[in-house]
Amino acid sequence: MTRKLAIRLSLLSSIIYIALTILYFTSIISKINHSDSPSAGAGLGMLLAFLIPHLIAVIFNIVISLIKFTKNYLIIINIILYIIAGALGIYIGFFFIISIIFQIIFLIIAYNK
Repeated sequence: MTRKLAIRLSLLSSIIYIALTILYFTSIISKINHSDSPSAGAGLGMLLAFLIPHLIAVIFNIVISLIKFTKNYLIIINIILYIIAGALGIYIGFFFIISIIFQIIFLIIAYNK
């Protein structure tokens, strides 16, 4: 596997993550809108706060993939961002962790090439 292919696979994993996140937030917002409970939206801000490091890592991954900044230090920074996002993502859901694991694996392969 070449470095370019590993970075592209990491980008594909990021795109899948974005699609799953949009579906997840759509379902949460739909539940909030159709609930009569006053505490229906509680925790949505915390969920967004946990997702900020992952969204930064995804944007950074897109920049690395599309602009072809494939320097080793940029890949290491992106891996660190994904590790931080993974530590916070444990509280959110299982598919966040799977997405992060695949992205880290692909970035480690890209770093080693």
